[in-house]
Parts: sequence; structure tokens; C-alpha cells
Amino acid sequence: MRLFSIPLKTLRGASRSLRVDQFCSVVNLSSTLQIELVPCLRDSYAYLLHDVDTGTVGVVDPSEAAPIIEALSKKNLNLTYILNTHHHHDITSGNTELKERYGAKVIGSEIDKERIPGIDIYLSDGDNWMFAGHEVHILATPGHTEGHIHCPFAK
Repeated sequence: MRLFSIPLKTLRGASRSLRVDQFCSVVNLSSTLQIELVPCLRDSYAYLLHDVDTGTVGVVDPSEAAPIIEALSKKNLNLTYILNTHHHHDITSGNTELKERYGAKVIGSEIDKERIPGIDIYLSDGDNWMFAGHEVHILATPGHTEGHIHCPFAK
């Protein structure tokens, strides 16, 4: 199972334009889900997910809040969810400010629940979670950290 399997639009905002299919693909994902790569720190990225039909917006691994706030402001969007793949600061440092500003729910691994700032929803291997009608299947992928999770959209 791969996180993403059909090419989406070219992502802009990185040091160069990237095609989504160069690093990920989407399985059975409706065309209403937009994905934007948001540069953070000096060499990292967060992923902004926007379901156009429902207005639901999520951000994956916001290492800092300012670039996420700027991207949301440009599109006049409100943040619904903050998804963290693990607990390291270069993944979670934007959680608190984004949660306070937008009232977003923070999601992460149950194993990391004591180490992810502001966590509201704990997920474990095999769980399914719905993002605006898109089913997300949670896979534990320990290695980088004990609580690392992968969140592919289910078939």
C-alpha cells in the first residue's frame, strides 16, 4: 500500500516546483482533495490537505506555524486538523500555535500521546480515521521513532 498513487497537480512553493508523483501518490482519492507542499524551517516541508467539497483542512507535520498560517491566509482557509507522524520537534513545533489560532484537533500516535503537544486524537496501528469522507488507514511504522505512524488513504 502506498500513501499516494495517482499524480496530482504540480506543487508550488518549494525551492522548485515538484510533481506530487515524484514523491507520493494517492489511492482512490477524489479530485476534491488538494494537497500543497509548504516549506518549513530551512529544509523541511509540511503538507496542507484541503477537501474542496467540505472545506475540511488538515496539515501534516507542521514544524512551524508561520508558513502554515501564511498558506491558509492566502486561500482564506480555516485549519481543522493537525496530523503528526511522530513526536520530534521538527514535526510538532507548530502544533500549539496552530491549535490555539484555529481550534484544530491534533492527531498522532497513541504511543507518542505524552510527547505530542496538544494531542486530542490518538491513533494506533490498524485504526481507520475519516478525513472529510476520505478513509485514512493508520499503519505503525516504528523505526525512526517508536510511535511513528504512516497515514495512507485506504482503498
